Amino acid sequence: MAVGLVAAAAMPPACFATDMFYQLRSPTFGGNDPAAFQSAQYEKSLRDQRDATAAAAARAVAAPGPSQQFANAIISQLNSLVARDVALKISNSKDGDAGTIQSGDVSVTFVNADGQLNIVINTSTGSTSLSLPTGN
Repeated sequence: MAVGLVAAAAMPPACFATDMFYQLRSPTFGGNDPAAFQSAQYEKSLRDQRDATAAAAARAVAAPGPSQQFANAIISQLNSLVARDVALKISNSKDGDAGTIQSGDVSVTFVNADGQLNIVINTSTGSTSLSLPTGN
């Protein structure tokens, strides 16, 4: 009997096995769970939107090419010449002269009277007033 107990103790217990079954739910791996698919699509659209925004910002910050730099320099010089001519006409005005010069949303109004040249420059961002003695 002792030999039977020792032999029974040495034998492994009976095992029971079942089939393991795994059903894929992610559409990435061929599953059919629409929530996972919608989540993946949403994440992809967010990445695409972020990348498009970054690309647009990079294009906006990009330095202008040589042709654009040349055009900007010419425009700047022409603006300077026009501004110089306007300033000279205003500063060389005689007593009793007055006028307004308009360019886009900028207006320059001047009045030369009683030995004083009063200038008002109005822009979309505000107004600047100057008062200069003319010496007349």
